[in-house]
Order: sequence, then structure tokens, then C-alpha cells
Amino acid sequence: MSDVDTDAAAVLKVHNGWLAANVGLEANSMLGYFPEGEGYLQFNLNGFTYNGVLDKAKLWNNLNAVGVDITRIEDTSEPVVQVFGDVALLTSEGEAELLLPSATGKLESSGATRFRNTEFYRRDDGTGGADWRIWHMHVSEAAPEGTLKYGTE
Repeated sequence: MSDVDTDAAAVLKVHNGWLAANVGLEANSMLGYFPEGEGYLQFNLNGFTYNGVLDKAKLWNNLNAVGVDITRIEDTSEPVVQVFGDVALLTSEGEAELLLPSATGKLESSGATRFRNTEFYRRDDGTGGADWRIWHMHVSEAAPEGTLKYGTE
């Protein structure tokens, strides 16, 4: 296995661990996938920007406190990983189900939510250690199943 293949496998391991950490929204379970400090930046599916892993942990703790949960999340196809020395790019498409408050306040399933994801990695844990971490992530909602991709076909 080449160094690039080894690094790509390490990045994919971080991605898969991160996905698994989403289920249950336990903030402590996701901390190790991101750098320490304020260097992490996320453009979240909810439309907000989060700066630093503790900012993101605050979101998870507050969502958890009101009963919001991610009950299922998975890639719908194999993620694409590209490694360039000490940085890497992972792109993927996935599907998640969330437990969210309805208009009546009752917690209900969102049903399948399709999303697209871009993760930027550095071989740096935020303190100078050479561990792969997610330094930037951009998640956006994917078009609904069956939508005409080209408008007329």
C-alpha cells in the first residue's frame, strides 16, 4: 500500500468515525475528529457557521437538551478521498434521519434527508500532532429524489 493509499484510508477512518459520532448527538463523541482550538470551520446543514469544535459542541449540547437527535446517518455511495501531502479532500453524499420538534412541539422524524458533504483534512490535530483531523466541512441539502437535474430531462 502506498503512502497516499495509507493516508486515504486514515482519512476515511476519521470520516466514518465522525459519521458514527453523529448518532445520538453526544458532543464528547465527536471532539476527537476535529482540531483543538478555534481552527475548525463548518458551514452546517442548518444554515449557520460554526468556528471551532467547542462552538459545534455547544450546538450539539443545546440540540440534545431539547430532544433533537440524529437517529441515522450514512453515506449513500463510497466517499471520494484525494490526498495532497499533509492535506486531503473528501467529498460524499449521504442520507440522515433526524428527530425534530414539530409545530406542536412533539418530536417527530424528519424522514430521509439527503445531503452533500465536503470535508477538508489536515494532518494536524491543532496542537502540532500529526493526526488527520477535519478542519473544514460544508454540508448542504441535496436535491430531492426524482428532481430533474437538467430542468427538462
